Amino acid sequence: MSLPTLRTMRILVVEDDANLRALYRSLLESLGHEVDESTNAQDALAMLMGDHEIELVILDLGLPPVTDGFSEGIRFLNDARKHNAHLKVIVASSQSQNEALLRCVEAGAFDILTKPFTKDGVTFAIHRAQRFIEAERRLRGLDRKFPVMVVADATTDDALRLARDEVMERLIRSVLFETRHNVSEASRRLNVTREQLYYYLKKFGIDRPAED
Repeated sequence: MSLPTLRTMRILVVEDDANLRALYRSLLESLGHEVDESTNAQDALAMLMGDHEIELVILDLGLPPVTDGFSEGIRFLNDARKHNAHLKVIVASSQSQNEALLRCVEAGAFDILTKPFTKDGVTFAIHRAQRFIEAERRLRGLDRKFPVMVVADATTDDALRLARDEVMERLIRSVLFETRHNVSEASRRLNVTREQLYYYLKKFGIDRPAED
């Protein structure tokens, strides 16, 4: 698989199987990334809170003490995303239950790898996460009007426009998460009107939580 070279990332591998951790480390380091490892959810969360340079996590759902289930992995995913809404988490699981996959999506997993997976499959998932991380960094660092310009740009080809829409959707979801779905504050941070934000909510199928 030939993919463009992107910048080096700090990646945390959360996996209790020593052989799989070694395989991940070998692959990730061959791609030029720095790798940290953890065998359980508690230590992994402590590492995240103590190191803000970690941008991507590869997470095994079956972690001790419940290695034959997915509760520990889901708990870590929820806690990690609460700590950092921009964090990308690639879930790796041998679980075939629909419930596990649905819970991962609901908790904000970026991608899902089903074991056994291939080297190319892992490489592509990492590269895809890199692209979104880079795009979100650029959007957050540029003029606040830029996200609107990106979505409204009809001169690009369909594939690029779809990719930009996906980045915009993730940015809006992230800002809504950070503002606890306060539309006025989210509109201010995104530099769009409330009407424009409601348009994007409808376009991307984003539902606001019901008020108590």
